[in-house]
Amino acid sequence: MLITLDQSATVREAAILAAQLADGMARADTTLTIDADAVVEADLSLLQLIEVTRRDMAARGGAVQLRTPANPAIAAVLERAGFLAAANADDLQFWFHGERQS
Repeated sequence: MLITLDQSATVREAAILAAQLADGMARADTTLTIDADAVVEADLSLLQLIEVTRRDMAARGGAVQLRTPANPAIAAVLERAGFLAAANADDLQFWFHGERQS
């Protein structure tokens, strides 16, 4: 199942995004793919929703993946929010498809 995000993924769109992710989880067999390439405006709410979705899918035996590595807008939010300060190999694999490029 593929979920494609719009240009803005902030608290203003959080309810819509949460509904999209919940629907995607309900429809996904084992993997939910998020296409976040178009995101140019993001905040902590996007990261929180994605992390909750990752946990929920893992609890169901499934997985979440980004279609492509986090773009600069999302990487900036990850940095500001402190997600990268203690990022482990799984986090780097999820957000950046491996090691983060500077």
